[in-house]
Amino acid sequence: MKPLKVYLCDLTHETVILVSDTIPVNLGYIASYAKKIHGEAIEVSLFKYPKDVINEIKKNPPDVLALSNYSWNSLLSERVAKIAKLKNSKVVTVQGGPNFPHDAEQQLEFLKMRPNTDFHVELEGEVSFSNLLDSVLKHHQGEQELFKKPVDGCVFISHDTKKQLVKGSKPPRINFLDDIPSPYLNGMLDKFFDGRLSPFIETNRGCPFKCSFCHTGADYFQKIHMFSIERVKEELEYI
Repeated sequence: MKPLKVYLCDLTHETVILVSDTIPVNLGYIASYAKKIHGEAIEVSLFKYPKDVINEIKKNPPDVLALSNYSWNSLLSERVAKIAKLKNSKVVTVQGGPNFPHDAEQQLEFLKMRPNTDFHVELEGEVSFSNLLDSVLKHHQGEQELFKKPVDGCVFISHDTKKQLVKGSKPPRINFLDDIPSPYLNGMLDKFFDGRLSPFIETNRGCPFKCSFCHTGADYFQKIHMFSIERVKEELEYI
């Protein structure tokens, strides 16, 4: 069987400036972890610029299209998901990121307003997205089976007449962050050193405070988890 073709996108509007001008290390972590779990069963490509991914969708439609969901690009992501659906109605479309309500009723409304997005990944994305890929790989020849059971870490609207919200259990956080292979050190992010985007690295996750305006103020993120100093030094030297 051919590898599952997976496109991961952290899209930015391109006008006078780039709305988001950073190298998409968020995608890199998710892609690196997915390759660690699924290996040769998946083929992963990363994108930052809308024109690039739209052109690639038209030439080589993906099996799975995953898009970041921030306040500045959520509707852009939905638009690209629609283009992918028009090109390949069987594509599994996913959004993930902090621009998603914690309340179930609001999550349902959020997804109803984004009819071209099949799934939304909650909270930390690496394990949840890999769970979803596992389900897609198992049901690749029968797409409707995807929507019959919850997927841990993911949210979707049921495909029956009830149109209810379906949620899997919250994924456990990754305690030892070095379990995520470095997307800098494995070369996944090399294409984004293009002179337009700035690199950055993540040294830790979580926050002990509960600021109401912040996504990381949720109880889920109360404990701080760290990347090792050795790992961070290697990435700094690479960059």
